[in-house]
Amino acid sequence: MEIRVVNHNDIEELAGVMGQAYSEEPWNEAWVQEKAVRRVQSILCGFEALGLAAVEDGEIIGGLLGFVDPYADYDLFFVSEIFVAPKWKRKGVGRKLLSALEEQLKVKDIPVSYTHLKLPTNSLV
Repeated sequence: MEIRVVNHNDIEELAGVMGQAYSEEPWNEAWVQEKAVRRVQSILCGFEALGLAAVEDGEIIGGLLGFVDPYADYDLFFVSEIFVAPKWKRKGVGRKLLSALEEQLKVKDIPVSYTHLKLPTNSLV
């Protein structure tokens, strides 16, 4: 599995994977592709936004999206979304995405804020 920074060409595929991930328990959300694309685009337009994709055999299987949230004395990276395709859940994909994010941000001396993640108590990432 490869973790890489996303680009504009990844938006449709990321949106599809996000929709699949949130269609299952515990969320049971019905994301239409157009709305999911808007969600991904809105996050990636944020201040110093960053998206990471987990890729297996050329296919995106998970994603992490967020942006820098500046404060008076420091900056945080706000993780807006982290999602994994249903068949890849509980295989360490989410953990690898978070680890890659921490490595990306370490050089900027920016900590990660996990407080607003959309994770249930029995997290499936």
